[in-house]
Amino acid sequence: MIVFCGYANNDVTVQVPHVPVLGERVQATSIVSIDGGMNANAAVSAARMGARVFFAGAVGPDVRSTEFLENLERGGVDTSWAPRDAFLSTAVVLIADGGDRSIISQDDANDAGRIAAVIRRIADAGGGRLFVDGYRAAFLPERLPDGVDVAIDLDGCEDRDAALRAFALADHVIVGRSLWERAFAIDDARSAELASQHDTYLVLTDGERGWTLVTPTGEVTTEPAVQVDVIDAVGAGDCFCGTYIAFVDAGTPPVDAARLAGASAALACATAGPRGCPTRTELLAFMNHSSLDLQEIP
Repeated sequence: MIVFCGYANNDVTVQVPHVPVLGERVQATSIVSIDGGMNANAAVSAARMGARVFFAGAVGPDVRSTEFLENLERGGVDTSWAPRDAFLSTAVVLIADGGDRSIISQDDANDAGRIAAVIRRIADAGGGRLFVDGYRAAFLPERLPDGVDVAIDLDGCEDRDAALRAFALADHVIVGRSLWERAFAIDDARSAELASQHDTYLVLTDGERGWTLVTPTGEVTTEPAVQVDVIDAVGAGDCFCGTYIAFVDAGTPPVDAARLAGASAALACATAGPRGCPTRTELLAFMNHSSLDLQEIP
């Protein structure tokens, strides 16, 4: 099983001709309120790939939180682990013509104590995998119980020390290349060293430029993004994460999981909204039609 714990958002999505600069006023062409949150989006994506998925992010006792969890359930996600004693956070997403976006997000209640409780519950259930977003990197413990694996999407983490500590704990790390290189100042040589040192698979995502997988044995695979007509890119990274970890958890070789995730994220860009991830059937049909090379898909 994969337990997702992190952001669950009420997304206020605003379509604009372009993302405004300081002091500028633009006219919105559309404003809608929809379900989002990078961790919840990734959970739905993993469920669509056939994984057994639980969502453990904290939400509130209110009607909107109930609707949010019901929509996750309809997406194939078990929400019985989600506490109801907090609140559903809000994010404002500005989407410009062409797909560029800016996001203003509200912090949530998933602190170190809640993360520790989820880890204990996974261990008590006989083991499994915890997937967290980068905002939770500083909350991870120094050690994990036997049988509990961690995968992390480091995007959202601004603390280099916390990122490296999370890297040491995780068996799979996904992070945007710009954050990894510019904010954390980690180059390709250091990436390979970290992957080897911690026996960790590292996936660097780079938007329309594709992705790079670094294995613990030093193999590096870089592939371009799958080309589609972009409607909006919101949630594409979450789709990549959910697809990747679902296939890895099922036993797919990581390089194939990354290829599948890249195609899945591209298809998400070709649909509107933060949960445009395809189903497993749709994704595999697309891969076959595109003749993309895969080694083994359980």
